[in-house]
Amino acid sequence: MCGFLVYQSKGNNFFIQKRGQDLTNKVEYRGFTFVHNLLSITGDFTPQPFEADLPADATHQALQAGGIVCLYNGEIYNHRYVKSDGENLIPLYQQYGVDFPKHLDGEWAIALYDFNKGLAVFATDLFATKPIWRNGLEAASYQSGVGGHKIPANTIEVVDFNGSEQSRTIHEWDLRQYKNTYDDWIAAFEKAVKKRAIPGCFLGVSSGYDSGAIVTALLKQNVDFKAYIIQAREDRQVLEARMKLIPTYEYMDETENFRQELDWIRHNVEDFRYKLKTKKRLHDDSAALGLSRICRKAHAEGRKVYLSGQGADEVIADYSLYPYQSTFQGKFPESLHLWENFYDGAQYSYLGKEEYVAGSHAIETRYPFLDAAVVQEFLWLTPELKNKTYKAPIHEYLVRNNMPFLPNKKIGLYHLR
Repeated sequence: MCGFLVYQSKGNNFFIQKRGQDLTNKVEYRGFTFVHNLLSITGDFTPQPFEADLPADATHQALQAGGIVCLYNGEIYNHRYVKSDGENLIPLYQQYGVDFPKHLDGEWAIALYDFNKGLAVFATDLFATKPIWRNGLEAASYQSGVGGHKIPANTIEVVDFNGSEQSRTIHEWDLRQYKNTYDDWIAAFEKAVKKRAIPGCFLGVSSGYDSGAIVTALLKQNVDFKAYIIQAREDRQVLEARMKLIPTYEYMDETENFRQELDWIRHNVEDFRYKLKTKKRLHDDSAALGLSRICRKAHAEGRKVYLSGQGADEVIADYSLYPYQSTFQGKFPESLHLWENFYDGAQYSYLGKEEYVAGSHAIETRYPFLDAAVVQEFLWLTPELKNKTYKAPIHEYLVRNNMPFLPNKKIGLYHLR
């Protein structure tokens, strides 16, 4: 995970810099300033921006005429690399043009400038897990960087230097519902966890479904990970049963002083407006306190990758236990269409919480439940299988693997009394 900023006259790197605390690099070219804040996780220590048409020993000098500049934040899983997963971006653009993001699997936000053709390409992944805001030809990981609008999920925005703009969809979902087994969803989910997990990764563990599924996959794959557990409204018996299965965990009682986290969020986490009927903002979300506490401890231990359960409530359940927040209210229809929480609503809002809070502690968040294959396999399930029980494919996965969980309950991992 990193943070970037591109501006022509003035930009603000205060909050963005916290996303990448290993190195801040700046390149100026043709009236643009490109700023990249590096969090080094995958491959070699590789500063950005990536640049085309330069000699190998001039990576961070000013570009020559005809160059291409690319800034990137996130993780790409489907292209081999030598030094960094981002090194494939400019070659992919040169091969496929502005549609190159259609060939990426992962969690990412990209700003690419082609000074030879006089155009810029801005894109974010299928669910906009990695934020990118755009104001004309300027772009940043957070709104405070350059203002403007947040690029929607699953979208490529192409902007000519003369001011004309166009928007393209990256991926079309197949809404046929025909699969009558959970097997393919389970296989896709385990692959999604495997590609995102690294030794030393971590997660928060509750007594519910989502963290239980991730823990199950990690244990089956023998991944070295740590679980952080906050006892708030959780089922104590389920938590204790899970602790017996997890080799490395830390229990944090809710009576711990979370005042430090409130102060941290107020001063070090950019506020973010939710798209919820309650019109809540990130700074008003008590769940952010627990997440900040977990990320603070993980960062102090040198951990950098957090596996989030985000997306399970929004896609697999559509918040069925909260009818006021749900489109389908617990029953997926025979004729399926994408629903509000799929991209917007709770999805948009709580992805912002995960990214902004974890990012303030230089933690990269990865989202196995929002893997393209995992989501598509869920969409393909028949309505009967979708509606069989609450979070039906996850329920089946937990039962098959004897993972303790509290059925038919949505508690919320980080909510404090």
